Amino acid sequence: MTEQELLDQIRETAGREAIPDALAPERIASRLKENEKARRVLHFQPKRAFGAAAVLLLCGMLSAAAWGTGRISPEQKADVREGNLTADASPTGAESGGNPQSVPAGAEQVTETEKPIDVPSAEPKKNAGTLYRIAENYNEVYHILTSSYEITSGYRAEAAAGETAEMQADGAQEKEMAKAGSDDAAARKQMDVQNTVYSTTNLQTQGVDESDCVKTDGRYIYTVTGTGLNITDTAGETMKPAGVIEPELGASDSVLEFYVDQNRLFLLVQCYDTSIQDTYYPVEDKDSGIIQVEDCGKISSIGTNAFTVLYTYDITDPASPSLLGTVEQDGYYYSSRKIGDIVYLFTRQGLESGDFNNFIPCVNGEKIPCGNIYISDEGREGFLISSVSGNEPDKTVDQVMLVHNFVNVYVAEDAVYLYHTDVRSADLLTQIAKFSIEDGIINAVNAASVKGEIYDTFAINAYRDTLRVLTTFYDRQGNPENRLYLLDNELVLTGSLEGIARGERIYAARYFGNTAYFVTYKNTDPLFAADLTDTANPVLLGELKISGFSEYLHFWGEDRLLGIGCETDPDSGEQKGVKLVLFDISDPTDLKAVDSLVLEGSTYSPALYDYQCVLADPIQNLIGFAAEYRPHDGGSYAAYEVYSFTDGRFVPRLSEKLPEQQNCSYDSVRGIYIGDTFFIADPTQITSFRMKEGFAQSGHLDLK
Repeated sequence: MTEQELLDQIRETAGREAIPDALAPERIASRLKENEKARRVLHFQPKRAFGAAAVLLLCGMLSAAAWGTGRISPEQKADVREGNLTADASPTGAESGGNPQSVPAGAEQVTETEKPIDVPSAEPKKNAGTLYRIAENYNEVYHILTSSYEITSGYRAEAAAGETAEMQADGAQEKEMAKAGSDDAAARKQMDVQNTVYSTTNLQTQGVDESDCVKTDGRYIYTVTGTGLNITDTAGETMKPAGVIEPELGASDSVLEFYVDQNRLFLLVQCYDTSIQDTYYPVEDKDSGIIQVEDCGKISSIGTNAFTVLYTYDITDPASPSLLGTVEQDGYYYSSRKIGDIVYLFTRQGLESGDFNNFIPCVNGEKIPCGNIYISDEGREGFLISSVSGNEPDKTVDQVMLVHNFVNVYVAEDAVYLYHTDVRSADLLTQIAKFSIEDGIINAVNAASVKGEIYDTFAINAYRDTLRVLTTFYDRQGNPENRLYLLDNELVLTGSLEGIARGERIYAARYFGNTAYFVTYKNTDPLFAADLTDTANPVLLGELKISGFSEYLHFWGEDRLLGIGCETDPDSGEQKGVKLVLFDISDPTDLKAVDSLVLEGSTYSPALYDYQCVLADPIQNLIGFAAEYRPHDGGSYAAYEVYSFTDGRFVPRLSEKLPEQQNCSYDSVRGIYIGDTFFIADPTQITSFRMKEGFAQSGHLDLK
């Protein structure tokens, strides 16, 4: 018997079979309530994956129809065969006040008392062109999920559902005390730092702050330790502990990153909830070979659900931080940004199509309204965005969710751009959706597609109502070439450059005003410059070829460009170590390499792939990053390197060996400065150096 014949037989017999006790409506309702917060993972026998999945979907339809009657009617049987069971076909349909929308196969209908409330947003959401549209109801979102989960013979079908953990904000009395704070203490703290020069986090977009694991405000150094955050006072002759923030964490929870803004500290924490869930699946009758609906097996599995919490503290008195509020958002932490006093939080949540009542993620314990959900033609993941004001840190200003498979994020001062590669198209495309974020309100503007794929974080950039995008495109033979696209404020294409550096792909990019600089690579490292002044006709200005390649570019004043990458053999492409290069870009038509330096014995640096690991300050003339070494005489070690650029060449200032860290690429080590003191900080320790005394070590503090 073929799988299709088996499926037809199941559909034919299902209507005349009595519903087993295990699938009775009251049992199903009880099970849903008991497991409202549990993650569902469905396991199927590989031999019969298709048939088993079909029966599960059929069971869902039977339970929905049998809710009021205990048995499916002959009239409804035809609808079930076609997969068109509607709300009108049951007592919970239009006549009894239910939703007349079509219910997807496998979805339990939601009664009037159970129906999630669709809370209106601050303003109606707009469609993002034809790429994303606002969902009309939860059923439409559910249909996208069920159609995206492909069930094929010989594979295990697996899905995950989000869970909401209820996190309580502090009481009103404690909040008022924290907000009141101490005006005298705040004034003293501000006076301590207002005349001090200090380093800040390396950012993708100026004016858009980014969270990090180490920061300073000019007096205090704040360091994430995994289970908390240490505050270190740098005033005086020696460093000393000033305070600790330790939120209540579970055994698997961890502190990720944070923001500090005067007397406010915003702490990001990844949390997990683990539970045991019973999953039922059809069992094939060994004698007849037919899967009976009433015969079900059970699998008990452990499911873990992730959610992200944003804690806001008043740190007027670092010794006694005061919690002002919390916001909790389902999903794994992806990223965040802070513009003014508003934090934008991005998380990713796997969505399961098997449980209609629990597949919508929550923010602060409430399901995202369907009027705030953007859907496309397919999707198995929810990408959640919420905005939180520092003035009201226990609630969100706005929230939206995209149902998709994966997206990348670029944040400008007035908009969020979500982009991803569409591999289904005949040509490789990057699809981009723009969302305005005025005063924390998130709303779609438009969407567009460009050919090729974005390989570098800095290859996408917004400037004066123009979005500039650099992509690498592959022809039918797999040969790469690069393209530059210019789009206006509504993402309408205004101009482009094609056919750049055929045979190579983009490794690094940076925009300075109306000029684009980018590096491509095969065996040599060409640096290109393009004039974008005329958005309808961008012009390629100059090209410089040197050995190796740059993974990161940073402007060194207005007429020079710093590159951090790798030196390579121009013939074989073999990497020979981490490389610094300084380009002269004073004349974009005549690019020059002023100097280059290869770190002998170096094999890797986190600065190549995480720009926040880089300290690059042309005013203070400091270049700092960690690097790993494997010398020719054996062994391996890591060191934090500091360079200056003086008299036309790179000059080493400090090389400080770092303590060994298991399974770590030293991406949590940061170099910062406060006044004339340089600090190397990581989750375990802080070491200080006097810059005016040749970087002589002046202090050390172990963090607990």
